[in-house]
Amino acid sequence: MTRLALLVLCVLVLVACSSKKPAAESYSASLSPYNHTADHIEPYVDGMFGGHSSAYGGGGSFVCCISYPAVWRPGLSAKVRWATSSGIPGDRRPEAYVQHWHEKVVPIEEYTVPGGMLNIHFLPEGEVRLIISSKGAGAKNYPGPAYPVKPPDWKW
Repeated sequence: MTRLALLVLCVLVLVACSSKKPAAESYSASLSPYNHTADHIEPYVDGMFGGHSSAYGGGGSFVCCISYPAVWRPGLSAKVRWATSSGIPGDRRPEAYVQHWHEKVVPIEEYTVPGGMLNIHFLPEGEVRLIISSKGAGAKNYPGPAYPVKPPDWKW
């Protein structure tokens, strides 16, 4: 083997051994809604259906999925569209079946480590929070609101 061929072979081996996989540019997350209100909610995030969320409940069920960047950046947001209707089980009033649609652009809260869930918190007064995490509400060190709690006077 000539010196040039040996040199080329050594360089190729070194390059192959030292190459790293490129960092992922984006990740995907399952949608998991948390409902802190008395309404029944059907959410969509950037057009993807997020399941159903009963009054004062949520989490534990996941609907696939959205893409998000590996590195958080200021201004990162998503369009959240959701329908609300009566959250009272067995409510047979005609108005209980009427869906009211809401929509807003919501910032995705800062994350330093990518997670597999986009937790969507529907809070009173139409407030919505989007949190990317590997944890759900109620978990130790979860960066968002606690798991929804039914008020003492909620009898359903």
